[in-house]
Amino acid sequence: MNRKILAGVAAIIVISVLGAFYLYSTGGSQTMKEGFENGLGEWVADADVPFNPEDPTRLVEWNITRSTDVASSGKYSLKLFIDGRQDDGTIWVERKIPVRKNARVNVSLSFNFYSGQESFNTIAAVCAYAGVRNPEYEDDFSVVGNANEVEGWKRYGLTADVDTGSSGEMWVALGISVRWETYMTYYVDDVEIEVR
Repeated sequence: MNRKILAGVAAIIVISVLGAFYLYSTGGSQTMKEGFENGLGEWVADADVPFNPEDPTRLVEWNITRSTDVASSGKYSLKLFIDGRQDDGTIWVERKIPVRKNARVNVSLSFNFYSGQESFNTIAAVCAYAGVRNPEYEDDFSVVGNANEVEGWKRYGLTADVDTGSSGEMWVALGISVRWETYMTYYVDDVEIEVR
């Protein structure tokens, strides 16, 4: 009886692995979701910001942290803060995703974004990235909307076709880019990535 059970379990494992490999090799889609309820997950904070004119040895203040201030679901979201008084700077979170080598994949990145106020002025741009390079500069990002389009939560997204090359990995990122000389705080929640 134990041999039959072990053989059955082994068969299920083999079929599952072969099925996953088949989906991966033939272009099956993968979906990843993150609500930041248990930490940052695979996401890492990064920035391209200017030096602080009051102390040229340091960059302007910025940070990205988990917060319970507001959330579109659950208890947590990501809080994005930057001292934008230099009218410059982009901050973001990024993550690496394994993909098929030497393939063309379609990537959809979407996320909920919170602004505490609506404004006709463009205070910050909501930006996103999908590609094979690790984003390091403001110019790597596409603007997907204005940060103060509504007071409260709004869904933003980016869709891109990416040639994966030989590395077997790609990057996605999302954040804000300063457009007005002020301190600014925004929130991100319920990120979803689909790779097809």
